Amino acid sequence: MIDDKRLWPRFSPEINFGHLLQAAVILVTIGGGAITSYLTVRSDIQQVRADLTVRVSEHELRIASIEHASEDQRKEVREFQAEMRSAISRVTEILNDVRIQLGRRLPRG
Repeated sequence: MIDDKRLWPRFSPEINFGHLLQAAVILVTIGGGAITSYLTVRSDIQQVRADLTVRVSEHELRIASIEHASEDQRKEVREFQAEMRSAISRVTEILNDVRIQLGRRLPRG
């Protein structure tokens, strides 16, 4: 087996311009990626928030219209019941009048 020195990294205590340049490129790359990711996620969150706000307001509008329709229907039912009570009362009065008139016209015994 041949011990090839090229396969193993060599570390030296000296720092030169190339090392500093590599470190700067790595920092800029990682920092730029982090900033880009943050801005993208923030933009996505704002878009989702806007979409949810629109959907929530649509649902609130639907709920309000359903509640309004329900209240209108209850009002119509109460008005109908009041009209029917009034009509039944009039029919009862008419029937009582007819009964009284029939009682007067019938020969007694």
